Amino acid sequence: MNNKLINKLNNKKAKICVIGLGYIGLPLSLSFAISGFKVSGIDIDQTKINDLNNKISYISDIESTFLQNVIQSNNIDFSSDFSRLTSSDVIIICVPTPLNKTKDPDISYIVAVAEEIAKFDISNKLISLESTVYPGATEEIILPILSKKSDLKIGKDFNLVFSPERIDPGQKEWDLKNTPKVVGGITEDCGILGEKLYNCVSEKVIKVSSTRAAEMTKLLENTFRAANIGLINEMAILCKQLNLDIWEIIEAAKTKPYGYMPFYPGPGLGGHCIPVDPRYLEWKLETLNSESKYIKLSEEINFSMPQYVIDRAKEIISINNLKNELKIIGATYKKDVSDIRESPAIDIMQLLSDQKIPFTYHDPYINKIEIGSKTYYSESLEDTNYNNVLGIIVTDHSSYNWAEITQNFNFIFDTRNALRNFVGNDVNIYKL
Repeated sequence: MNNKLINKLNNKKAKICVIGLGYIGLPLSLSFAISGFKVSGIDIDQTKINDLNNKISYISDIESTFLQNVIQSNNIDFSSDFSRLTSSDVIIICVPTPLNKTKDPDISYIVAVAEEIAKFDISNKLISLESTVYPGATEEIILPILSKKSDLKIGKDFNLVFSPERIDPGQKEWDLKNTPKVVGGITEDCGILGEKLYNCVSEKVIKVSSTRAAEMTKLLENTFRAANIGLINEMAILCKQLNLDIWEIIEAAKTKPYGYMPFYPGPGLGGHCIPVDPRYLEWKLETLNSESKYIKLSEEINFSMPQYVIDRAKEIISINNLKNELKIIGATYKKDVSDIRESPAIDIMQLLSDQKIPFTYHDPYINKIEIGSKTYYSESLEDTNYNNVLGIIVTDHSSYNWAEITQNFNFIFDTRNALRNFVGNDVNIYKL
């Protein structure tokens, strides 16, 4: 056990280095700084580094005034220079692990970071991976890279853990402090050190038996959500065929005090976790000549929803003799965030472009979007010409004034049930 590092963590003398300053890494960096640690944030995106050094936040959940206060009041700095790893005691990796074009896991970012870390002396350091990976990746991929250039012994000379991020962008109730943190180490001592580390910023830390267990925990959480969203999306389609209101059914079902958890249908899956994480597990199973029928089925349903939305829109246009044009209302993957990664709105736009159906969009968080070779800019919703154009609510941002929007549209296809309590203007509202 590295008692020296434990003492540094207990006394908040350990130097923390966070690699990757996106939705996960930046809040984590700020949390450790607020807790009293000296923190260095590293990112290869120089634009992000410039913004941070100018005290400008590029993440919707972090206000620039808050960022300014943390930087001014605490020992934290930002750079693209990996040489800062030399003086660090703890290195936390928070880089993206997306899917590639063939829907296979792309771990090239964490491999590149691990190779950068391996260039430096990692003696007595604790290294934590927070990026989503398949079960076994920390031990099978990261550990060999860190070990190949030295004769250091894991758990004795250096330490490696996996701790899945659990940030939910756009909501205020749960944060890094009050959301339980899971951590697992390559060895028992590694796990104990990881537990000590995250106890500094989290009210509750759950130490599991291994990095594999921690990796699988993250995949289970989001596969559970993806599978249930797939189920409720299918139920929405069935309810439409049965001339039933899925939203009414959900509200009634969730009055049962046990045995039911409400999930809600929508235009598809989006974000950096739910569409991606189940595929990491599925890919791993494929390497073992196995498969998950639930994952495949939920993916089939969820990834078909953007086309279902377009088919329903075509039906509404035809029935009402509207212009063959659509107005997309909201483009981010969920409400009140500035993130379009894996957003169903982007899939819808791409399908519309492929099918040569004209469209425009509006989103208060996203000024422009690239679809193929064309750039689309967010256009105002305040245009009387929309009276004969179908508006599709894809993302129900809190900032939207639904009363005003329904004054400018005679026909709205609401995929989020945003207008569930709306009473007022003479507008034709179609639900998912």
